[in-house]
Amino acid sequence: MTSNRANYKKMILRNFKIILPLLTLFITGCLISVNQFLDPYHVPGIVKTRYGNNNRSSYTHKYLNASLKALPLIITTGTFKNSEQIFSEINFKVYTKKKPINYKYIELYNSKGEKWEWEIFPNHKSIKKEKHFFIESYKIRIDSQVTQLLKFFNDDAIYLKFIGDVNNFRKLDEKHRTSLIQVLKFAENFSDR
Repeated sequence: MTSNRANYKKMILRNFKIILPLLTLFITGCLISVNQFLDPYHVPGIVKTRYGNNNRSSYTHKYLNASLKALPLIITTGTFKNSEQIFSEINFKVYTKKKPINYKYIELYNSKGEKWEWEIFPNHKSIKKEKHFFIESYKIRIDSQVTQLLKFFNDDAIYLKFIGDVNNFRKLDEKHRTSLIQVLKFAENFSDR
């Protein structure tokens, strides 16, 4: 009788040693999911950006970070490592085969008739040649305009126009627009920390 009881205790202990790690993994996984759900700063799809540099930690949406398309508009947000100051910026890019369009203004429109425009300052603009394309890019900080831009992008149609030697006009696709909204939401939450 006592040997049966001892074998029974050994079997329970052996099963407990197997079940305990699995139960711990399950509970830990659930807690991480609940924490992300309750975390007001968590926005789905946000990843560390590949466009950053050494003195900043920057984030963007995974679609903007890994897209093979030549996206004309990328938004990043993050902090400067040395000061922990928060930043948000837009990077506009035009890809051309023959020569740069030398744009001097950028305009964004939505279907509500709202319009944002930027005059290009030459010291913020860069032109480089990669493979078969000229890439004309312009970065500008939007720290104080995140909330207004979030409202602006919450529309069905967003149009982007580069005005220069040759005008370039295009509608942003839905996936691109949605990813920009996610980055702006993250930036808005991030600045409230």
